[in-house]
Amino acid sequence: MSIPSWNRPSTWALLCCLSFIYRSVIASSLPPNSKLIQVQIVHRHGDRTPITPLKNEEYWRDQLPKEEVLKKISEGTKIVRDVNQPRMKHGAAGTGVFGQLSMVGLLQMVELGQRVREELYCPTSGMFCEDKRPLTHHETCLRVVSTDFPRTIQSVQAFLVGLFPDGLHISQQKCDESEVDTSHVEIDVRHTVKMIPDPQPRRYVLQEILENELSQNDPDLRKKDAEMRELAERASFALGDLLASGDAANAVSFGVGEEKDGEVKILPWGQLSEITTCLRTRDQLPDAISHDDQEAIVKHAAHRWFALLRNPTLANIAMDKMVSDILKNANLARYDYSRSIPLHVYSAHDSTLIGLMCALRLEQPSEWPEYASALKLELFVVEAGLSSDVDKKHYICRFSLNGQYLKCNWGSESCPRSFIDLDELDTLINEARSEDIKAVQEHQQRKET
Repeated sequence: MSIPSWNRPSTWALLCCLSFIYRSVIASSLPPNSKLIQVQIVHRHGDRTPITPLKNEEYWRDQLPKEEVLKKISEGTKIVRDVNQPRMKHGAAGTGVFGQLSMVGLLQMVELGQRVREELYCPTSGMFCEDKRPLTHHETCLRVVSTDFPRTIQSVQAFLVGLFPDGLHISQQKCDESEVDTSHVEIDVRHTVKMIPDPQPRRYVLQEILENELSQNDPDLRKKDAEMRELAERASFALGDLLASGDAANAVSFGVGEEKDGEVKILPWGQLSEITTCLRTRDQLPDAISHDDQEAIVKHAAHRWFALLRNPTLANIAMDKMVSDILKNANLARYDYSRSIPLHVYSAHDSTLIGLMCALRLEQPSEWPEYASALKLELFVVEAGLSSDVDKKHYICRFSLNGQYLKCNWGSESCPRSFIDLDELDTLINEARSEDIKAVQEHQQRKET
């Protein structure tokens, strides 16, 4: 019997395929007697116009949804703001037609809502799959939170169109299955500062100090930046003729470790990535920037974000409030199931997804979270045999991005795990937060001396 050659391409392809299938099966495996009781979805907004103002304003205006479309998707929703608090200003908010949800992006979000409905909704019972509670838009069944940017608010409104195709103006069941009249779905936009890792200004002064130290002193990052400098210069020069005149383009500033300092001729990586992505999607890239160049720009921008936010202290400082909110939701489902909400939806940004993946110690995905990406946290209750005793139950969390399960690097085990016990996750995150508060205080003392 001959021994097969491992150098044959077909053999390698088969091995790769089997490896992927095995990994997917292992990642999705759950303990027996497990039941899904809560889903938290954090999605990125849909496709948008560039945040950085460009010259051809009319072209970008034509990419936007018509007013009647925006009015239609907003029906049945109510924006909740704190009238006593000023709205946060941010360099990534965009001005005029720039930084706005496109019609393509709106349709992406409707499609995402439809996919989530297919995953969670049981047509025969009208219930939230496995949990046996109604999947409706009543406030006892659904909570919606968004950053206070037009593109994220419109994105989640479009998401709700896909999630509830019959509309939001019909009688709904509470999670106790009683019938009620629901006039609207509230979209809470009061938590923008805690939903992004780069609020302006930072919530903690020491976060900015740590960002600067890491970006300037990390040898691997500095080496990679130096290797990529030629591309940054060439791309910035090629985009120069497309930028709006005046200071509008230079005034745009956002990203962890990327705020501009004085007059900068080379655009920051976050800006290069967002401009070229919008242009490439519409076949508008300058001749001097190839598709390979554009992919390298996006890849390096993602590398910088992950390299900085993989620092545990920085990730915990930047995302502490949102991680706390997510854990609070899960713990309510555990300790007070009847009052818990089975579906939470957060409408946010790629930076939010990256920040959460780093703060939750999830493995890095193979690609940058594209428009309409969704990070999902699923909470399962695992019952021991037929016993319904609370003491015989335990709760586990599983994470995924766009259907790809992400292993978790928290915990006492040396290998990343497909899911983690909620008790352990809660304890480890709170312990890390306490340690980081101490580390931040020590950092401040060193700076003062």
